[in-house]
Amino acid sequence: MNVIDTLLRRFGLVRVSYLYDQLNFARSVGKRLDEHRETVEAIEQKTDLFDDFWHINHLATQDDYLMRLFHLVHGCWPDEAHGGLRKTGSFVRLRPSILGSSQLPEYPHRQEGGPTPPCDNGGTH
Repeated sequence: MNVIDTLLRRFGLVRVSYLYDQLNFARSVGKRLDEHRETVEAIEQKTDLFDDFWHINHLATQDDYLMRLFHLVHGCWPDEAHGGLRKTGSFVRLRPSILGSSQLPEYPHRQEGGPTPPCDNGGTH
């Protein structure tokens, strides 16, 4: 850590690149979201866990959380990045239908007719 980073931390600030590095620990945020969705699909197909609605709600909230992290790192939503692959370099499967729509207030597809900003690969700068 250099002097500038130390000074920034004293004021409660960190570099954006540091945040991206921390969020992409042990694979990328996109990979984490994709694996989460893969797990949801497996649970739905191979267990009866989703007979209890609260399990679906917990996993939907987790998916929203990971979507928000993806957006913070890449500057777009996974579905805007064509599965994440075209703009971010990692594949993210579609949200499992059992989870319903994202409930994130900032998610543009939640608002009828809301604008969809292009994925600008914001996390790589």
